[in-house]
Amino acid sequence: MPLTMPNIINRYIIRELSAVFLGSLAALTSVLIIIGLVKEAVQNHVPLVHVIQLVPYVVVEMSRISLPVTLLLAVTTFFAKMSGSNEITALKSLGIPPRKVFLPIWCLSILISIFAVWVNEMAVTWGRTGAAMVIYKGAEDILLGQLKTTHRFETDKKDITIMVRGVENKKLIHPTIILKKESATIEAETAEINIDFNNEIMSVNLVDIKVIGERGTFRMASQQREVTIPLSEIISAGTQDSSPSVMALAKIPEQVDETQTSIEKQRRTIAAYRIFGAAFGSAEDWNLPAVTDAEKKITSLQTAVSRLNVEPYRRWATGFSCFCFVWLGAPLAVWMRKTDFFSSFFACFIPILLLYYPLLMFGLDQAKNGNLPPLVVWLANLGIFLAGFWFLQKIHRY
Repeated sequence: MPLTMPNIINRYIIRELSAVFLGSLAALTSVLIIIGLVKEAVQNHVPLVHVIQLVPYVVVEMSRISLPVTLLLAVTTFFAKMSGSNEITALKSLGIPPRKVFLPIWCLSILISIFAVWVNEMAVTWGRTGAAMVIYKGAEDILLGQLKTTHRFETDKKDITIMVRGVENKKLIHPTIILKKESATIEAETAEINIDFNNEIMSVNLVDIKVIGERGTFRMASQQREVTIPLSEIISAGTQDSSPSVMALAKIPEQVDETQTSIEKQRRTIAAYRIFGAAFGSAEDWNLPAVTDAEKKITSLQTAVSRLNVEPYRRWATGFSCFCFVWLGAPLAVWMRKTDFFSSFFACFIPILLLYYPLLMFGLDQAKNGNLPPLVVWLANLGIFLAGFWFLQKIHRY
């Protein structure tokens, strides 16, 4: 079957645009990966061997940022070149309107948008959890490395201080641990370190200890003592999914139901106190501390429900920013008719910076506070869509 002119053009557009997009995506993602790895290495003192293990997780995390930006860059670059060399004008003379040229790009951007939603989901579930586990596995090396070099380690809250004479493999030689909460100092002949990843704690098992406290000094030969340190006190990574932004979409409805159940329990508590007050004619029972606390908990839980409800809308809206950026970038680049793709890119990126992100922040803030329905987070996409529609009308008209 012979190829028609539109099919030839569509294949040409998809082939050329895909090459620019994939090249830009690889370049920008690589830069972001390096920045992300350096940040983790500096912030958490992660050893090099663990930094390398972070690469696949950081790739997913950084792809969320690079996907819409590189797609916008590819589209503006390609159509600026086409328009500047009068290829769009030539196609118009053949009776092919710009919207038919844009159609394959729109279809491709929809597929990329769906992929971006999936990448977002993977980043907050598999990516962040995996990166935290790699860093947690490096917590032992971080602690031992600091003890080898400085012979001293102190937790972030400064409630536990460890001092040693030396370190042999994973064994601490003549460690001294100062526990500020217990106002005690423990000296030992040796100690070993173990990590419990499930409970996110590190335990230091001391052997042949001597305890120095407020009641005096007690030597306990052949006795052992375990001191536990939360891993969050050693490194800043975390795996908790209490925030909706790091929660899997499948878990959100279940969490909403649990939160609504908690709200109903607090309302029943308030109702019980009010019935009691009404029955016995005591108006003071209406304002008991328990009632006030329950009302505060309800307010907090309702905010949590709003944040949970808005999260699915936010992820789909930010994912489909890829399509909206293409919808605006393609006609804007054609309308400018400049071969300098930097001019087209920044001309498109400035309205996105001034229109899209402020509207997104506004929608998120209002939806999370419960002032507006969750659908308002799509307002930013709508603004970009209308701007793109305006430019699309202009290039069809002229």
